[in-house]
Amino acid sequence: MSDLLNAASLIMIPSGYSEDKVYSAVPTDGSGDLSFTRSSNGTRINSAGLVEVTPWNFMNDSEDFASSFYTKEATTISSNSTTAPNGTTTADTSIPTTANTIHRIQAPFDRISGQEYTFSVYAKASGYNFLYMNAGTMFNARSAFNLSNGTIDTALGSATITNVGNGWYRCTVSGTASSSGATVAFLQTNSTTSSPSDETFVGNGTSGIFLWGAQLNIGSTAKPYFPTTDRLNVPRLTYQNGGGGCPSLLLEKQSTNSILYSEDITNVQWASAGGTATANTAISPDGTQNADTLTGARYQGGGASNTWTFSCYAKKVDGDNKFLLRLDVPSTNYAQFDLSTGLIDSISSGYSATITPVGNGWYRCTLTTPSSTSINNIVLVSASGGTYSTYVWGAQVEASSYPTSYISTTSASATRVADACSKTGISSLIGQTEGVIFIDFIPLSISDAQTHFSMYKTGVGAIGIWGISTFVFYTSGGCSITGGTITNNERMKIAFAYKQNDFVAYVNGVQVGTDSSGTVPACDTVNLGMWVDDSEKSLKKYNQFILFPTRLTNAELASLTTL
Repeated sequence: MSDLLNAASLIMIPSGYSEDKVYSAVPTDGSGDLSFTRSSNGTRINSAGLVEVTPWNFMNDSEDFASSFYTKEATTISSNSTTAPNGTTTADTSIPTTANTIHRIQAPFDRISGQEYTFSVYAKASGYNFLYMNAGTMFNARSAFNLSNGTIDTALGSATITNVGNGWYRCTVSGTASSSGATVAFLQTNSTTSSPSDETFVGNGTSGIFLWGAQLNIGSTAKPYFPTTDRLNVPRLTYQNGGGGCPSLLLEKQSTNSILYSEDITNVQWASAGGTATANTAISPDGTQNADTLTGARYQGGGASNTWTFSCYAKKVDGDNKFLLRLDVPSTNYAQFDLSTGLIDSISSGYSATITPVGNGWYRCTLTTPSSTSINNIVLVSASGGTYSTYVWGAQVEASSYPTSYISTTSASATRVADACSKTGISSLIGQTEGVIFIDFIPLSISDAQTHFSMYKTGVGAIGIWGISTFVFYTSGGCSITGGTITNNERMKIAFAYKQNDFVAYVNGVQVGTDSSGTVPACDTVNLGMWVDDSEKSLKKYNQFILFPTRLTNAELASLTTL
């Protein structure tokens, strides 16, 4: 295998990424890095096996305090004025004006009641020695930090200060939100004292504090710093539930969670059907204490005619281990799940369901309707007539024939935009007259996902691999090979070797077809998980993607694709 990799012109093994980009392992000069877009947040399973928002840093423009994302009050920003902790000249200076007032920088954020948050920033003295971070109205935390000696004065919540060298400290405050809604996080310089009550002072117009790397993340501790600009186009390198191992690149279609307050069934949007709910009683699949206890039933209104998938994370509390997802359409249709065995007990005719363990006793339970189904009510039920309870978290209803990754909501529905991963202008990395496409991936749904890979040049032609239940290996030059069963939720290795009048396809070590007639179109662009016009986006996890500029032997293709 290592010898084969030495012959590759492009290798993508999901390991390194940033906003807008998935790094290639080959070539190493960045010319093969794949461009990535998704104009929204998304969730992934992180290396600890927990559901995590991507990116986990909720701050935009984390290294640009002059950005309009931040509101400056009686404070000016001198951009890129000194060397940051990462060695680049990207740190800014926050300079209080000469007005006798509060001097601060604010940033918007939509908190969730009961959720733990940690706000952090790197700071260094630049005439003033004190930084005051105030998130009291957001998640009940505020503290003053002495940047001359690394000490802190905590007034509310908890705080840490860590010396990271060259006069820089990473300062953090942590707490739990007491209410939901849009609010702000604060950065605030203080003139001469570490007292959080001394918020008003007169600046000299030149002294200030160096700032860099603002971050706001879920949890009681600061996560590793993740730099951001608009936060939207961040690839999701997702792991198996339980974490560990190597990540995969998750690519999904667009989907919307129509349920409101998906993590808070105590909210008034969830009506009681003879049931009760208690907030924040257990550690949820995101690793924080924000799961609720359900006893009986709670529900929300439904949706118009469509194919719907209803999902929720659930965990046994006591006694009865049953849990129900119910849809009133208007007749009652449901799936009942056993939270001890991880099995589906019963399901209404015409419906489909799944139950998937996600660690620590939690399961993601799903129920999918037939097509053209109108829903009156969406209901969560702890079984046995409300006698026993169930922990619940992360409810989701989406117009889809299968469940997609979790989308968190508060007061409004939320949409995760489709992932797109491609690279243009790489004709030098693509075999123009012969070559091999190799993909190691896991199909997550085959019901309406079709394209697995495409390679093309506008106005010239295309090479593609697609298929719903069976692979189709195709070139616009006349080649077409059909073969190999697409198996949902199982790892697959496929290879398509192309050369004029010499085409062959392999799936999991087995040759599934050949074609001795056809030409090879010139290509300069690759797309993972979508066709050349960005249509037919699919749901997959890509473990590896490789291009070879020459056609490998059949023996090499068999070896390459053997699981």
